[in-house]
Amino acid sequence: MTIDGRLYDSTARRILIAAWAVIAVVALAIGLAGCAGEAPARGWGGTVDTLSSGQISVYNPRGSLWTPGDEWLIEEDLRIGALDETGPDMLGSITDFAVDRLGRVWVFEGQAQEIRVFDGDGRYVRTVGRQGEGPGEFNRVIGMDWGTDGNLWIADPSNNRLSVVDTTGAFVASHPTIGGVVVQPWPGGFDDEGRFYTYGVDTSVDDDFALVMVRHGPDLQPIDSVAPPEYPGEREYFELKNEDNWWRTGVPFTPSIEWRLARDGTYWAGLTGEYRIFQLSWAGDTLRSIRRDYDPLPVTSSDVAEARENLKDFIDAGGKPDWSRIPSHKPAFEDFVLDDAGNLWVQVVAPEGDEQRLFDVFDAEGRYLGEVQFPFPVEFYPPPVIRAGYLYAITRDELEVPFVVRARIERPLAG
Repeated sequence: MTIDGRLYDSTARRILIAAWAVIAVVALAIGLAGCAGEAPARGWGGTVDTLSSGQISVYNPRGSLWTPGDEWLIEEDLRIGALDETGPDMLGSITDFAVDRLGRVWVFEGQAQEIRVFDGDGRYVRTVGRQGEGPGEFNRVIGMDWGTDGNLWIADPSNNRLSVVDTTGAFVASHPTIGGVVVQPWPGGFDDEGRFYTYGVDTSVDDDFALVMVRHGPDLQPIDSVAPPEYPGEREYFELKNEDNWWRTGVPFTPSIEWRLARDGTYWAGLTGEYRIFQLSWAGDTLRSIRRDYDPLPVTSSDVAEARENLKDFIDAGGKPDWSRIPSHKPAFEDFVLDDAGNLWVQVVAPEGDEQRLFDVFDAEGRYLGEVQFPFPVEFYPPPVIRAGYLYAITRDELEVPFVVRARIERPLAG
């Protein structure tokens, strides 16, 4: 079954239709009153205000902190994958990837249900696990993350467990977790305090189910749970209901809310149609809000034609999209990710020809640094990893073959 363009187990149909749609709305409105903002830096015309609530409100006009010559450059220096080979370098489906302290890339190959490890030069090192139900085997992995114990934790809900392997690939342990519900991309992982986050099921919502995020202590005992942020308005969907499935897919180019956990135990949420991004405490209080002026791009006839092609499976299954519901303008951005220095990288909605290649970069305060042009398209499922001056991401060639790419981030100024 597919919801919002993502695949889920058909046995969890009722749970997943309710998920996110019934989650409590996080109040994202911000005030404009507050104490005086910090002085503009290097010609930047924005403001950083602290409101009476303690919330930090950052406003960014169209200008940037970077002046000519300050821009960061992205230089690809490694590509893992192959087009014509049949060995471990051939990656058919990349569910997730992780980078260890030695710079090795651990790629979960979704078709084979195994981890393939590549060294810092892109050479194949070993395969970890295989498809199955026994210890160290995987059934339908949805994500993985490095724990503070130095081991790699792999979420495998179809096997009802988290599997743990060490840096040699040896199986260490497994721990029970929610099963029967498959959410991709996986929204879980660890924070810097060793607390573990994954989704759970709230059965207290009427007679239906809703997904929540559950926080666990280092001993893996649940501490508390919260409902992830929901879009503060009516979401627009095309729906298909029949005896076999319930298929929902977002109306192309309609605004949404994107969110992700941060390593400091907070999480970030962004309203794509307003160019507003918020840092939230685990309890849902807004700690920081970032706003940027932008000029919305129109939805063109070629955009609509591409949307029709992307919805071909939905249409072939019997779906009947109402194309008049497509808005006249596009949202401001697609998604975002945080790097290890707290900088915010926002994948903006770009003109034709630049899709998946333009990013806005904000510093840890939320001030707009400038725009970065990528030499390759970047996917957000799974999301990029940016750390120690390198970017790791999934890209595809013109034949839609996936690769893991590593690129240096060249910074003329220390960032």
